[in-house]
Amino acid sequence: MRLSIVILTCNQSAYTLRCLASLTPYMQAHSDAEVVLVDNGSTDGTAAAIAAERYSWCSRLRLIRLGSNRGVAAGRNVGLQEAAGEVLMILDNDTIVSAEAIDALVAYVTDHRDVGIAAPQLLSPAGQVQDSAKPFPGLGIKLRNVLGLRARTASAQPATTTDPYYVIGACQVMRREVMQRVGLLDEHIFYGPEDADYCARVRAAGFTVKYLPHITIVHDWQRATTRRILSPLGRRHIAALLYFYRKHRRLF
Repeated sequence: MRLSIVILTCNQSAYTLRCLASLTPYMQAHSDAEVVLVDNGSTDGTAAAIAAERYSWCSRLRLIRLGSNRGVAAGRNVGLQEAAGEVLMILDNDTIVSAEAIDALVAYVTDHRDVGIAAPQLLSPAGQVQDSAKPFPGLGIKLRNVLGLRARTASAQPATTTDPYYVIGACQVMRREVMQRVGLLDEHIFYGPEDADYCARVRAAGFTVKYLPHITIVHDWQRATTRRILSPLGRRHIAALLYFYRKHRRLF
């Protein structure tokens, strides 16, 4: 198998079906690709809605149903462990992806063996550039994010290929050998910043992290922790941040 696309969903049936529909042109053109979809304990009928679809490539769509929400890192790990591809793509279910973008990302990580993770530029549905190529997520930055004091879009994102501290997990592409060297996502992190942690580990293993603004996908960003900072999910996010800072021994 050439490519495995790992998607995690939880109670977002409409977004997930839209994402899968956007993947159809690529999947029809590439018989050596699969989608591993992990339903992270949905209670809204997401799994049934997906199973009811009759994609022309449904034999290469694997739906894994978890009995409860295990968090982002653990849920994605289930998919990564089941994936058979030489190249692995972690993809949020609220994205819309073109076949051209997938081809370009796969080609980039295949041709650049020093690259551990590559990520495209993310655009909102209205075409605004999102803030996805990130510096170290220091305490001040994260507090502004959690409190909703920072815009979701960033016109100042790099215009050329660059090496940020991390790229957000909405779309990350890597070769299997990278995961084999680095390992799976850290399941101590229930919801964020598992993407920053993984990129840090990728760089520590001797690879680079690349942001590729000439490749774009649409990301209809759903930010739960900003909307409900004191919700159970918001509190788990804060706990994950504190764990991340202890692990990496930095706050700023």
